[in-house]
Amino acid sequence: MQEIGLILEGGAMRGVYTAGVLDYFHDKQIDFPFVAGASVGACVATSYVANQRGRNYKVFVDYSSHPEYLSFKRLLTKKPLFGMDFIFDTLPNQLVPFDYESFLKNNKKLVVATTDIYTGEPVYYDSFESKEELFKIVRASSSLPFVSESVLHKGVELMDGGVSDPIPINASIQNGNKKHVVILTRNQGYIKKKLKFNRVVKHTYKKYPELVRILEQRHEKYNQTIENLENMEKNGEVFIIQPEQPLKVSRVERNKDKLHHLYMDGYRQAEQISDALLNFINES
Repeated sequence: MQEIGLILEGGAMRGVYTAGVLDYFHDKQIDFPFVAGASVGACVATSYVANQRGRNYKVFVDYSSHPEYLSFKRLLTKKPLFGMDFIFDTLPNQLVPFDYESFLKNNKKLVVATTDIYTGEPVYYDSFESKEELFKIVRASSSLPFVSESVLHKGVELMDGGVSDPIPINASIQNGNKKHVVILTRNQGYIKKKLKFNRVVKHTYKKYPELVRILEQRHEKYNQTIENLENMEKNGEVFIIQPEQPLKVSRVERNKDKLHHLYMDGYRQAEQISDALLNFINES
């Protein structure tokens, strides 16, 4: 499986679907040497690369209702909707420890997609000097516009990787992979609509005209990427895994039952398509 990449879409709390798929991969020892993720796709990828089966479930489901995880009251006080310090510091270092040693020992290559808010271009990271740097970059990749603050890393101001590269398959192609398994968090037939409230966008990010530009064009890039993926799937280059039905879980979902069921949907769907997936992987 040396020339196959695993690509993980973002989607905030909808990433629990991806967590279910990845736990099935763990149970059946389906490994990929290359993993690329944007936003929550990068978050779940860290536990997958560290070989920590079930860790993503704990983070998404067990702590989803924690007041420091997600709070609309905090947003009203002009603080980030998601408790970024809690998610990227308290959880991995105290409550649901991240095994950085296992992450380092694993032979998988992880690429995290972020967005440079000055240029509007994607910035990819594939090496991390410490656990702190890893989670700083993943935090940057997960810093959603309007509800999170940007992250300054080595002189570059970064935000949500899903803005500039929502499904980072180009990172896999540039790595030389010939095939790609793509896990989406939207159902087949989903079409992203144009962003509303353009005035709000321009006002909020008036210092970053290129960020405004890609936010306004985000729906076009996303829909074009999906079209490209579907064409690549027809050519045998891509294998897509995605929800069968429109999700009842929102990007800011806190209901544990809904999150659990979506996790199980991901796990069961991976089980259902496993034979086809293995055929795709093993075909020369």
